[in-house]
Amino acid sequence: DMQRAAGLCVVLATTSLLCASAASNPHRSIAGFVPAAAPGIGLRSNQRSAPRASGWRPGAALGPGRPWGRVVGLSMAVDQAKVDTLVKKVQEAGEGSGKASSKLTKVLKKASGAPTFGVEFARKEVEPHKIEGASLAIRRGKAAMILVDTTVDDHGVEDLEQFVAEQATAKGNFPGPAPVVWRGNIKTVEDVARAAAAGCDAVAISMSEAGEAGGELIKAALVLGIEPVAEVQDKDEISTAVEAGAKLIQVRFESTAVESFKAFAAVSLRKEIPDDCVAIATVQGRQGGPEIQYANQMLNAKYHTIVFSNMMSDCTNVNTERYVCYVLSLMLSKKSQSLKVNEAKGSKEVYNAPQGWGDSSTHV
Repeated sequence: DMQRAAGLCVVLATTSLLCASAASNPHRSIAGFVPAAAPGIGLRSNQRSAPRASGWRPGAALGPGRPWGRVVGLSMAVDQAKVDTLVKKVQEAGEGSGKASSKLTKVLKKASGAPTFGVEFARKEVEPHKIEGASLAIRRGKAAMILVDTTVDDHGVEDLEQFVAEQATAKGNFPGPAPVVWRGNIKTVEDVARAAAAGCDAVAISMSEAGEAGGELIKAALVLGIEPVAEVQDKDEISTAVEAGAKLIQVRFESTAVESFKAFAAVSLRKEIPDDCVAIATVQGRQGGPEIQYANQMLNAKYHTIVFSNMMSDCTNVNTERYVCYVLSLMLSKKSQSLKVNEAKGSKEVYNAPQGWGDSSTHV
């Protein structure tokens, strides 16, 4: 009985310490325990959820909508007065359309016909990441642009700010800054204005998510001098985006269909994109090799740019940066475009890719 009582005391003491630890750090999870969601919280998903898309906009507070019960305010480090001024500028422009910088267009659509590649960052961890190293690695890997998806995690806006700031440090150097594209739930003119105020080079506008407002948001971006990247899923959305003035057309399917089917559909849509536009295809990243096959399929269909979606999600793992740089080095290689990942050999190339990523012998 004494042993049983002693054991019970130990359990009670341990439980007390765990509870105190959780109370002092609401971000810390306790092994073996799954925190219950607070009332009204939607499931966390890697895909855009309709409830959050309709109820959240960049800069707005989510309220007590976290599993840990913490109130989170997503305010960007931009002057709200500047955002209001930009919104007023759009309103005063009326039906007139502006002309955005063509910086990203020129970067993606090279006169030589050489393909270009974009890398998307979409965090999946709650704790803030140190973006500097990842941003530098992507630039040195010669990515033509960086897309920052803020629709996945509550801290995505913080990531966006850090990518913009880090890329700005490369101004005047070689390689220079990679254009940063904000991919968020862009649904209002104020959202577009906030992207411009944050220093983004472009803003991704999902024609499906924006609905009838898609054309208006594209025109707003043009008035504010940032390039709109129109995300489309069918030829009608392509037509709407082009009529509104978009020159960057990205085929991106919000679907759980297998990658081979989405690749087939993207190839079919290529002919619908006008010649004076930049044709951008989306390939799911981190597939362990198949993304190279699908990317080459898109290049054969005459897409100018390939975006590897969800290519980076964890800046705390150095292998993530290595994998990104390895794939970029393969795609930018002047060797044969028929590439594959050799599962038997490790790399001895500059990026020291871990076992299973292949080496120069994987070019066939």
